[in-house]
Amino acid sequence: MKRFKLFFLICAVLLPVVEATAATGSTPRLNLILPRGIQRGQEHLLRFTGERLSEAEEVFLYEPGIDILELIPVDANNLDVKISVSENCRLGEHVAQVRTARGISDFRSFYVGPLPEVTEVEPNNSLDQPQAVELNVTLNGVITNEDIDIYKVVGAKGQRLSVEIEAMRLGYYFDPFIAVLDDQNFEIAVSDDSFLHRQDGVISLTIPDDGDYYVLVREASYGGNGDCRYRLHVGDFARPTAVYPAGGPPKQEISVQLIGDPGGPISKAISLSAPTGSYSGFTIEVGDRITPSLMPFRVSELLNHLELEPNGDFNQVAQPQPLPTAFNGIIGQPGDHDCFRFSAQQGEAFDVECYSRRIRSGLDPVINIFNAAGQHIVGDDDARRPDCYIRFSAPETGDFFIRVRDHLSRGQQDFVYRIEITRVEPSLAISIPRIDRYSQLRQQICVPQGNRFATLISAERANFGGELELIAEGLPDGITMQTRPMVANLNLVPVVFSAASDAPITGNLMDLKAKHTDPATNIVGGFALLADFALGEPNNSLYHTFTVNRLACAVTKALPYKIDLVRPSVPLVRDGSMNLKIVATRDEGFVAPIIVEFPFRPPGTGTNPQLVIEQGATEAYYAINANADAQLGKWPIYAIGNADVEGPVWAASSLSELEISEPYVTVEMNRSSCAQGEATTIYCKLIHRQPFEGEATAELLGIPPFIEIPSLKFTKDTPELIFNVTTSDKSPIGIHKGLFCQVTITQNGEPIVSTAARGELQINPPAPVAVIADAAATTPATPAAEPAKPKSRLEQVREAANKRRGQ
Repeated sequence: MKRFKLFFLICAVLLPVVEATAATGSTPRLNLILPRGIQRGQEHLLRFTGERLSEAEEVFLYEPGIDILELIPVDANNLDVKISVSENCRLGEHVAQVRTARGISDFRSFYVGPLPEVTEVEPNNSLDQPQAVELNVTLNGVITNEDIDIYKVVGAKGQRLSVEIEAMRLGYYFDPFIAVLDDQNFEIAVSDDSFLHRQDGVISLTIPDDGDYYVLVREASYGGNGDCRYRLHVGDFARPTAVYPAGGPPKQEISVQLIGDPGGPISKAISLSAPTGSYSGFTIEVGDRITPSLMPFRVSELLNHLELEPNGDFNQVAQPQPLPTAFNGIIGQPGDHDCFRFSAQQGEAFDVECYSRRIRSGLDPVINIFNAAGQHIVGDDDARRPDCYIRFSAPETGDFFIRVRDHLSRGQQDFVYRIEITRVEPSLAISIPRIDRYSQLRQQICVPQGNRFATLISAERANFGGELELIAEGLPDGITMQTRPMVANLNLVPVVFSAASDAPITGNLMDLKAKHTDPATNIVGGFALLADFALGEPNNSLYHTFTVNRLACAVTKALPYKIDLVRPSVPLVRDGSMNLKIVATRDEGFVAPIIVEFPFRPPGTGTNPQLVIEQGATEAYYAINANADAQLGKWPIYAIGNADVEGPVWAASSLSELEISEPYVTVEMNRSSCAQGEATTIYCKLIHRQPFEGEATAELLGIPPFIEIPSLKFTKDTPELIFNVTTSDKSPIGIHKGLFCQVTITQNGEPIVSTAARGELQINPPAPVAVIADAAATTPATPAAEPAKPKSRLEQVREAANKRRGQ
C-alpha cells in the first residue's frame, strides 16, 4: 500500500469540489460529526456540522443501540445532538442523517468503541514532551502538517501491548503511521498499513521489559492538516489479525480460532444473526478486555469443510466433498498449496468464490480446478481484485480438485481463505444511480407538500431475466409511490413520489425491495446505497465507503412552484421526433427560472440534458427523438426541475406515458440528377404502415442552397409523390447525400413527425454552349483546311506520356 505526499493537496482541492457539486440550496447538508467516536454505555453530546441545519426535526440512525435524546440548534450550520448509547451497541462505524423541514442531509458517520475517550493535549511532539496516558483508552487527536503525536504508557514485562488506529476509516484522506518505541527511542514495532484495517495500522506485541513505552502517530509522509483526525486505541486487549474459519452459517454456534495475537491462538464460540451473504463481525472479549474493533466474518448458509494437512498434493486428498460447500484453509508457509476434492455431475454449473482480501486476509489467492486425472480445466487470479471467481461447468461426471495458493508463493499464519462453491442461483439488488459522481445529491426522497419528487431505481440482476416490480414498506404518512414494472431488458425504472397538500412534515427510513413479477420464482432483492467517504490518489481511488440498506424519505415544506409533463396524445415514431410540453404552475410573485431535466429515456431515444423555463414563463417544450431501432411500447416518463427558493429545490411531474411506435408512412426515394440550372423530379413511393386521418405533409429537407423543392400534401390513399426540383446557375455542383424526406401527420391535434426516407440529389455541370459564327459577315473566305494527317503509334504513346507528366 503506497503513501502519498500530496494527500494534503488532494484534501484541499477535491473536497471543496465535492461540496460545490453536492450543494442543494435549502436542502440540508451534513459534513462532519464531532467527536469522531464515543464510548458505548453512556450519554454523549455530538456536534453535527454542515449547512442549513437550523430547521432540524429528526436524526435518522440505521442501527439499534443509540437513542436520540435531544436536538439543540446552535446556528444555521451547527446542530448539537444529545444521544444515549446502550451497553450492547454494536462496536464500530454508525451513520446518521439529519431531517429538516426542508429535506434530508447526506449521511455521515461516527464510531462507537468500548474504551474511555481521551483528548490529545499539545505539546506532545517529542519523547521529552509526551502525553502520559493509562492503558485501555481511546485517544482522539489531530495531525497537522509535519506533526508528530507521542503518548507515554507504562508497561510490565510479558504484558500485551496493542495499538490500533482509526484514521482513513474516519472518512478523510489521512494515511497514518504508528510505532511503539522504548525509552531509548528505538522502534520495537511499526505499522503503516494493515490487511485487517487497510490504510489504518495495527500493532500488538509482548512487552520485553518493565518501563516506559511511547506510542507515536504521524502522517505516513509527514503531511497533515486540521482535518487529519484519528482515534488511537491503546491497551492490553487482544488483537488477533485473522479468524479461522473465516465464515459460517447464521444463528449457529461456530467454534473459531483467533490468529495473530502475540499471546497465541484464542479459541472462541460465536453465533451471528447477520443476513446471509453479509460481511459481519463479532466482538472479541478475552477476560475483562474488549478489542475495540470487530473481527470480520463472512456469513453464509454453507457448512464449513476445513483443510486437513497434508493436502498439498492431489493424492493426499482422498475424500470428495459434495457440493455446495465452503472450503476453509490457511496458506501458512511460503510455497504452500492447499487442495480439496469435490464431486459434480456433467453439465452442473457452479459459482466458485474465493474470499481472502474481502475478509481482510493478507493472502493474494490464485485458484485452479483440475479433473480427476490432474489435467487443468480452468483457473483465476484477480477476477474480484485481488480475490478470485470462476463460473465452473463440470465437463464430465466425476471428481475434481481445486487448488489454492498465494500469487507470490508467500505464506503466513494468518493467511486465511474461504472458497464457497454454490450452484448458480439468481440474485437481485436495487439502488439509486449516482447523480453526481462523488456526492449523495438526490439520493434521498424529499417530497414537498402538495407536490412530487422522482428518482430512478436501478436493478442488478444475476442469473435470471424478466420484469421486476418495486415494493415500498414504511412510506411516511401522506406519501404515495407511482411506478411501473421494470421491463426485462432494462435495469432502470422511474419512480414518482407524491405528497398530499396536508401531509404532515415527517419522515423515516423505508424498506424498498424489488421482486420478480412471476411469483413462482420467489426472487426478491433489497436496497443498498453506497456513499464515498474517503477518496485520494491515484485517480480519486476509494479508500473508505459505507453502505446503507434503507432509503431515507420525508415530506418537506411546500414549494412555490410545480411542474407537469403533458401526456402526448400521439406516439413518437421510429426515426421521428416530438416536443414534450412542460407546464409550470407558480405561486403569485414567484418568477425564478426553472431548470428541467428528463432523466428516463426509453431505449433508442435521445434528448438534451436539460432545458430552462425562463423567468416568469409557464411552459416550455422538451425536444425528444427516436432512432430507427427505438424499442416499441408504452413507456413511463417524467420530468424533474429545480428552482432557486433560497437555494435550488426539486419538484417532479407525475408519471406520464410515451408511446413509441412504427412510423405511419415510410418512403422509397429514387435518386435523381440534373444539370445546374435545369429542373428535375424526385419520385417517392409511399409505404403506408398505419392509417391516419386527414392530409399529411411531406417535405424534402437537407436541400443545398439555391435549389427549390416545394412540399407536398398526401392522404392515407396516396400511392406516390413526385417532388419538382428547380435549380439555378448558383446551385452547388456535386452529389448531395444529406437529402431526407420529413413527413408530418397531425392526429388528435398534435403532429407526428418522422424521417421517412433519405436520398441523394446530383447536380452536374451545365452542358457546353455551341457558338456559331456568321462567316460571311465577319471573315473573308479561306481555303478549306486539309484533313489532319493521322498520328503514328509512337506519337500517340509519347503524347499520352506527356499528359501523364502534366506537359
